[in-house]
Amino acid sequence: MKKTTFAILAAASVAIAGAIVGPSFAAEKMADKMADKSAEMKDAADLGPAVGATIPHDLALPTAAGETASFDALAGEKGLALFFVRSVDWCPYCKRQATDVSERIAEFKARGLGVAFVSYDTVEKQAAFVEATQFAPALLSDADIKAIEAFGIRNETAKEGTRWYGIPHPVAFIIDSERTVRAKFYEEDFLTNEKSYRNRPAVDVILDGVDAAFATKS
Repeated sequence: MKKTTFAILAAASVAIAGAIVGPSFAAEKMADKMADKSAEMKDAADLGPAVGATIPHDLALPTAAGETASFDALAGEKGLALFFVRSVDWCPYCKRQATDVSERIAEFKARGLGVAFVSYDTVEKQAAFVEATQFAPALLSDADIKAIEAFGIRNETAKEGTRWYGIPHPVAFIIDSERTVRAKFYEEDFLTNEKSYRNRPAVDVILDGVDAAFATKS
């Protein structure tokens, strides 16, 4: 399998380079690599709110279910796994990631986390995706790209007036119950590799990152 390196930032702003080479990436291995990789990742371009920062938007967005979301309603006892994706209407990589996470939502809930996805798609397009796939996580419509802009993750190469305007760079945030970013996962060369959106962290990598982040929470 081709190696895909993601910038995974865990608690205390320690950076980890996670090589996806198989179905699992043990949390203990991740913890062991924190110190060794922090200097290596120091100069990588950051994406979105820093680890340790409070999220800049309350996620009061319409959902595919016809409701209005909020962080408190979405979060579990320990917080929220929040995924920003380009589109669940036309992006096959986003659809695959979304369904992979949906199939394993119980593992996030067992860790005390709610799960939500955000895309710039309309509620109607999101509802069609939910119906076609039996998608389990909350699906939030940011058609006005207010949350995407607030998080600072809009892909600025997608020009206004095109169908792609407003798409985010794909990124997953692990947010604790106090709305603090505990970890985040994104393709570290997102600024220089125009095809980086094709690469998404495996669910096992994210779950191991969750374990590492909350293990170090004070």
